[in-house]
Formats: sequence, structure tokens, C-alpha cells
Amino acid sequence: MDFFFIEYRDPIFGLIVLFSVLLLVAIFSYFWGVFSLKDQKNSIDKFVNKFQSQSNLDQKYQDMLIRLDIDSGSLNALAGIFARSGEFNKAIAIYLIALQKAITKSQKELIFLNLGKAYLKAGFMQRSIEVFLEAIKISPKNIDALSHLGLGFEKLRLHDKSLEVLDALQEQGVDVAQEIAYTKALKLKNSQMEFEQKVAKMAKFANDFKLVSRMILELFIINGKDVNLINIKPDLAHCLDILYLNDGVLDGDEYKELYGAKGLNNAQITDFNLNLLKVARDNNLNATLSFNYICKECKGSYPLFFYRCNHCARLGSCAIIPNVIKESDENSISF
Repeated sequence: MDFFFIEYRDPIFGLIVLFSVLLLVAIFSYFWGVFSLKDQKNSIDKFVNKFQSQSNLDQKYQDMLIRLDIDSGSLNALAGIFARSGEFNKAIAIYLIALQKAITKSQKELIFLNLGKAYLKAGFMQRSIEVFLEAIKISPKNIDALSHLGLGFEKLRLHDKSLEVLDALQEQGVDVAQEIAYTKALKLKNSQMEFEQKVAKMAKFANDFKLVSRMILELFIINGKDVNLINIKPDLAHCLDILYLNDGVLDGDEYKELYGAKGLNNAQITDFNLNLLKVARDNNLNATLSFNYICKECKGSYPLFFYRCNHCARLGSCAIIPNVIKESDENSISF
């Protein structure tokens, strides 16, 4: 019987079998890749069609960009120019066309990321979340996509989902202690929990995010509570506007200059604006303070206080800038 099966022990036969298997694997991989790319293209086409109908770019220009031999990288750069100038609708339309022309996974990942940022800045939170999830499908460890996904959840007040994303970032070694503290404090602030219990739990996050003390001060004022019952007193730089506009007085040496400027004590004042306000009031001039809010990161200016910058998304970057102005007299305003 060994005579009939001797060819199975022949090295040449073994090589033939090995190369046959490798050939079958290669053929299978090729067809699998073809079908996979086709399926991925259909998926992207469906995704693009889902949002393209609401595009603000004229159809003739869309057709022109699709027909012209322009690669996805050039379209991505063009869309970026529109996004930086604030024309997000045009940027979105071009990103969608670039997505259809993208070939490699890295190209698609980058375009999905930029498209999601454009939707986020344009105020389309739910769409931005969908786009960032597509980017994460391609690269689950994309830190930029995860960070912006968490920001989208935060803006929609989906705090639990935002915390899940922050946990994923923390697992990758990203320092998100401040973001976690802020999100948990924000979740508590918006909850229906009893006031005392809410404040006690929020205070636990003050070490990781200093502006939690301002959030607690806001709660005390909104609920008509005595601000001097606050255990963790906020820094004056973080709450100058609130304390100036609030009738209550917060005890502490750090706040004496502010209340001296308001004429409530005789403290020596070193701050220029507060001293100017006191001098104006001492001379019976109608003066008050107005406040501007500037991001210390991107230098953007806003009329209202922010915990996270609307432009650069930096957390805790708000600088409160006081300005002495003439106090308006409502009685002298003509209607």
C-alpha cells in the first residue's frame, strides 16, 4: 500500500500543495477585498446622500467638483479654507464630495474627522456625532475623534455618554481628569437632587476642576442661599462678575478690594479697574463695571462667561476682564 501513496511523501508534491493553498488564500483575499471595498463604497454613498440633500452649495458646483479630476486631498484642503472662514455649509458640501473620492482608510478617516468638526462648529450636534462615530469605526483609537465625540455628547447634555468617551480616552493615557470632574459636576448641577446633597457631591470635584467652586456659587445665588455657607470659597478671578452683581457679601480677605470699590468698606485697593471705580464713585460719578470674557487659549472674546470656549473647546480658559463704564440712567432713556 505504501507504494501507491509514496507521492504524498515527495517534497515536490508538498510544495505544490503549499503553493496551491497560498494561491487559494490570495484569490480569496482579493475577491474579499473587492467585495469589501464595494460594500464600503455603497455605505459611504448612502452616508453622503443622507446629508447632501441639505447642502448649501449649488448643485452645478457640486456636479463640477465631482466630474473634475480633483483628488480627495485637494478637496479636503479646499473645504478647510471655507471652514476656517466660517462658511461651514460650503465646507460640509465639499467634505462630502471629498469623501466620495477618498480611496484609502487614512483619507476617509481624516475627512470624516474634519467633516465632524465642521458640523460641530455649525451647531449640528447630532450629525457631528454620527460622523465622528464613522471615523472611530475606521480607527477606534483616534484620540481627536473621541475627544470631539465627547464634546458633542456634552453639548447635547448626554453626560453619561460623554463620561464613557472620557473613560476610553483615559484608558489610552490621555489626561482627562479635569474634563471628568467638570462633566460629573455639570451632571449633578442639572440633576433634580436635593440642594445640600448636590452641593456636597459637587465639592468633591473642586480639586480636579477649580471652576466647580463657581458652579456651586451660582447654585447658592439661584436658590437664594447665604453665600457665606459655601465651604469651598471660589477665587476672585473666577467669580468677579457674579460677586460684583450680587447683593450678598462673601466674607474673606480676597474679596475686600471688590467690596471696597462698591463702597462697602475702606479697604486699600491695588487693582486698577476697581480703584478707578472707587474714585469715580467717591466723586459722585455714575460709574459701574462691565465685563468681557476672553479665552486665554485662542483669545476669542465673548459677552458671557463660559466654562468651555466655543471656538477652541478649551476647558477652564475663560478670563474675566472688568471695564469701568458710565452707568446708564434708565430714567433718561427716551422711548
